[in-house]
Amino acid sequence: MKIALDTARGLEYLHEHCRPPVIHRDLKSSNILLDSSFNAKISDFGLAVSVGVHGRKLTDKSDVYAFGVVLLELLLGRRPVEKLSPSQCQSLVTWAMPQLTDRSKLPNIVDPVIKDTMDLKHLYQVAAMAVLCVQPEPSYRPLITDVLHSLVPLVPVELGGTLRLTR
Repeated sequence: MKIALDTARGLEYLHEHCRPPVIHRDLKSSNILLDSSFNAKISDFGLAVSVGVHGRKLTDKSDVYAFGVVLLELLLGRRPVEKLSPSQCQSLVTWAMPQLTDRSKLPNIVDPVIKDTMDLKHLYQVAAMAVLCVQPEPSYRPLITDVLHSLVPLVPVELGGTLRLTR
């Protein structure tokens, strides 16, 4: 969750605080670097573009979609595209969407590495945000600021969020 939060903060900086706004256009897990404390930094700005106000509404949503894919990778512990056979591949989004829209299936598909590290209700919230981010219609996707605000309460204070864990 710390990686997701740091990445969302980086995207929010690019989209909302840079003038003109910067659209990364190539966000993926291999373009998120981690330091020794697992602080995430967005890298590889080779495809990034600065855009005026008119183009921004169309293109920042592509970064949100890509963030949704990264969020699914973190949540489910799967690659964005998996090879089913030598001639057939399946995208994580195609595989996950039908399962994520049925709450009863989530506990069975969450990465076992993180399953017991978060409350189930928080996992549902992360899954719901990922589903919103990967909506096929860009106008249905949230702004990265809204994604960030939904993630902050799910991450413990010591990892940069606002969640206070009771022991």
